[in-house]
Amino acid sequence: MNLERILHRLGTALFAAALLFALGGAALWTAQRPRFDLRRIEVTGDLHHTSRAALRAAIAGRLSGTFFTLHLASARAAFETVPWVAAASVRRVWPDRLVVSIKERRAVGLWSDGRVVSDAGVLFDVNPAEAELDGPLIEFTGPAALAPEAVRKLGQFRPLLETLHAQPAALEVSDRLSWTVRTTAGMTLDLGRDEPAGSVQARLAAIVASYPTVLAQLSGPPSRIDARYNNGFAATRP
Repeated sequence: MNLERILHRLGTALFAAALLFALGGAALWTAQRPRFDLRRIEVTGDLHHTSRAALRAAIAGRLSGTFFTLHLASARAAFETVPWVAAASVRRVWPDRLVVSIKERRAVGLWSDGRVVSDAGVLFDVNPAEAELDGPLIEFTGPAALAPEAVRKLGQFRPLLETLHAQPAALEVSDRLSWTVRTTAGMTLDLGRDEPAGSVQARLAAIVASYPTVLAQLSGPPSRIDARYNNGFAATRP
């Protein structure tokens, strides 16, 4: 291959690269024009706690770019800084809209450190009075890292307690991972450690199965049931 042909090919390649660079620059310049600014933000979702004002405050100064250049992941992260927002999805709608779908957290209780507990076991800081809109709140006590497991245990305990016509009012897990439930009627159930896994639920099921006998023997409902035994439980009245 002679030098003239090499230079010709090199020149062609350089011209193509320059053309692509110019076209890319032109496209970027066009995408940044004010005519492509986002002019409307539409919020969808079943919102009970999250106000439009809170969402506007969360994104103030954090959304930059036009319809073409806005970074959607950054926009989503901005909306998810609002405490009640569990998840947000963001999409562009031509020619100038941003549609945001919000999924809110649902409160199930209050942790002992003052934070609200969501139904996913997430602890977050909000006014507890707002959380009460989701229904009666359970009082949780224990290491904060166990919040997801505490919510899972609550879901296991509820149907068993309902057969006793009882509702949980408080759930405690100690530093030694021992579980205690207190009902709205004031009865305390000491269920012990969940070793092996499923033991705590099995102990509560055994209490439920024997509860009619307990009522008969005590001539009324017990105030405390201690199930931290290998082969049974102890029930006492006030």
